[in-house]
Amino acid sequence: MVDAVEISTGTLVFVRKGKDVDLNVTNADALQDVFSSSWKKNGNKMLLTVNSVHLTVFPDYAERIELAVNNVSVKLKNLQEADSGVYTAVVTKLSGDVTEAAKYKIIVQDRASLPLLTVDSVSSNSSSCSFTVTCSSQDSHINSTFTCENQTCRQEGGEQSEGIPDTFLQVHQSSGSIICNHSNHVSWTNDTKTINDVCHDPVPIILGVCIPILILAIIGAIIGAVHWCLRTRRTSKGVIVENPVYDTTQLVAPARTQDPTDDEDSALCPLTPAKVHCTLNSDYLSLSRYGHKRE
Repeated sequence: MVDAVEISTGTLVFVRKGKDVDLNVTNADALQDVFSSSWKKNGNKMLLTVNSVHLTVFPDYAERIELAVNNVSVKLKNLQEADSGVYTAVVTKLSGDVTEAAKYKIIVQDRASLPLLTVDSVSSNSSSCSFTVTCSSQDSHINSTFTCENQTCRQEGGEQSEGIPDTFLQVHQSSGSIICNHSNHVSWTNDTKTINDVCHDPVPIILGVCIPILILAIIGAIIGAVHWCLRTRRTSKGVIVENPVYDTTQLVAPARTQDPTDDEDSALCPLTPAKVHCTLNSDYLSLSRYGHKRE
C-alpha cells in the first residue's frame, strides 16, 4: 500500500514495509534531450546512474531497483524502514545543463499492530449505560482513554511517545460494538468488544439469581414431602388411642383372610372401632392392657 501527498519540497509517499514504490519523472521538459540521469538518496547517496550506453547500480540497491522505459523513472522494491528518506532525480541535458527532475520523500511504515481494548469501568441502570475504555498499542507506545455513552465516545486523556508520528488511535461505537482502531498511513487494525458483554441487561441478572433460589425451594419442598411420607408410613403401623372401655371378649383378634394384597401388620392389628392399644413386632401381637399374648 502506498499513500502519496504533494508537498512544497516534493511528493510525500508512505510505503508499507516490504512493498514497492514507483519514483516517476513526469515533467516533460526534464525528459527532453537527456544525456544522462541519476538518483540520489538524501542528497549524496547514489542509487544508480544511466546514460545512453551504460547503467550503473550501486551495491545497496543491487536487485532492488528497476529502470523504467524512459531511462529516468525507477521502481524501488522491497522497501524497509531504513529506506525512508528523500530521493531526487537529477538529469543532465545534451547541452550540459543539470536539472532536478523529481523529488520524493519516502516514509516506510510497518503494518499497524493489533491494538488492545480494555474496559476500565461501567456505570449502568435500566435506561442507559456508560463506560470508560482504554485503547492502546504496545509497539507504538501510545494509549488513549475514552468515555462512551449513547453511541458517542469522547477522549478523556492519553499519551504518545515522541518520534512516532502518523500513528492514530480511535474509539467509536457501531452496530452494538465498541471498536478500537489503530491505524497509520499504510494499514489499520482493530479490536472489538460487544456492548452487551460490557453493559449487562439487568433482567438476565435478576433471573440468574432468582431461578437458582426457586429451584432450591422446590428441591427442599420435595425432600420435606418425602420425609413426611416416610414418617407417616412408620407411625401407621401402631395406633394408640387412650381410655379403652369394653370387655375382654372384644380383644380376640379377627380371623385373618388369605388376601395376598393384605399387609401383614395391618391384619395383626386391624383398625376397628374397638379401641385397643396394639404394639407390633416381628414375633407376636401384645394386647398390653389385659396381658393377653398370642404367638
